Amino acid sequence: MDEKFLYHIWDAGHLLTPLKTASGKTLQVKYQGQYNTARGPDFHNVIIELNGEILRGDVEIHLHSYDWIAHNHHEDPHYNQVILHIVMDAGQQQYTIKEDGKTIEILELKNQLSDEIRKLLEKRETSSLNDNITYCDLLSAIDNDALISILTSWGLQRFQNKVRRFDAALMLSDFDQVLYEGIMEAMGYEKNKHNLLILSQTIPLKNIREWQTDGMTALELASIYCCSSKLLYLCKHHLKPELYHLLLETYERQRFYARSWDIDWQLFRIRPNSHPLYRLLTMANLLNKTQDQGLLNYFLERVDIERSDSKKAFSEFSHIFKESILPGAETLPRPGKSLISNIYINIFLPISYMFFEKHSESDNCRKILKYYKEFPALEENHILRYMSRYMSDAHYDLINHKTILQQGLLELFHRFCNYHLCSECLASKS
Repeated sequence: MDEKFLYHIWDAGHLLTPLKTASGKTLQVKYQGQYNTARGPDFHNVIIELNGEILRGDVEIHLHSYDWIAHNHHEDPHYNQVILHIVMDAGQQQYTIKEDGKTIEILELKNQLSDEIRKLLEKRETSSLNDNITYCDLLSAIDNDALISILTSWGLQRFQNKVRRFDAALMLSDFDQVLYEGIMEAMGYEKNKHNLLILSQTIPLKNIREWQTDGMTALELASIYCCSSKLLYLCKHHLKPELYHLLLETYERQRFYARSWDIDWQLFRIRPNSHPLYRLLTMANLLNKTQDQGLLNYFLERVDIERSDSKKAFSEFSHIFKESILPGAETLPRPGKSLISNIYINIFLPISYMFFEKHSESDNCRKILKYYKEFPALEENHILRYMSRYMSDAHYDLINHKTILQQGLLELFHRFCNYHLCSECLASKS
């Protein structure tokens, strides 16, 4: 069996409930987390309830419990945030020991799989998968109306999945912290998204607001971000000497935060506009100007959901990221349209929808969905290009005109195509 298929089982929740760990503890999955495509544990930001205690952290998935040692995770401090080790077969092992000496529970899957996935596994063991298939029973030879209907439905499903993800995160924080973490994670792009997410959890917004009330400036917050994470020392050449020394001196003088963190920054072949150093300066500026109203309220007031149309709403949202008050940072790269669009679609709109839903503002919920449905296509990625093999050029061009259609295609890939679950995909059509 391919280990990646276990990722799908965990991500899609193909498990019996209630779950038991190898040691006999009760386990409830509140949120499966986000699949990690970079170095480190397989899923980040997972939320579970273990014997009544809520835990948040990473999950690592293997076929066998001994793979933890075979892959040298027991010597790697980057796996010390793992809160659950998921395996198909645990053998006689009840716990996994991390590099810091702490033990974590093991969830053995083999006797806790849902009936449909268990039957599917029995069939998969005798089948061979052809990665060069270019015909899809769902997407190939389909008319425009059917294609739009199918992908719109899956695009809305993907949006609701994001809402549920943020709703799970809300259990341990508040709306502003959830939005803060979401923006920070998006700012990190593919290589450093987990690093910026960890930084937003290490220096939570609640602490920042307390420091701001006590007089902390945007420059002091920027220095805390850049120096406590050791990023400034690694990237001295990315700033003018005047700004570099200003940040360094400000950090040494500030009285709010003195702890340093060892973060595994991924800086090789990072485009200048995508560098995390510039993104942290942007965040410091954003958090400074939102301290009076709060982060989410500031965005909602600027975007003005009730009075704006979809184009005006995004235009106002974009301008928020282009304003800078940090001295010496006026000419540094700022978030481009592609990044801002991703934050708008994947972070701001789902969190805003969740906010209005919890406050029973159904008209605003409908407005948010309208913005989502009308938004133009995001930047094409490698998954969309991969999925283009299953459809005509005309259909692919049609999809790349609307975000919701792209999101629907991405949902199909992550849910079915990535694991060759063709029959399950077709069954879902009905």
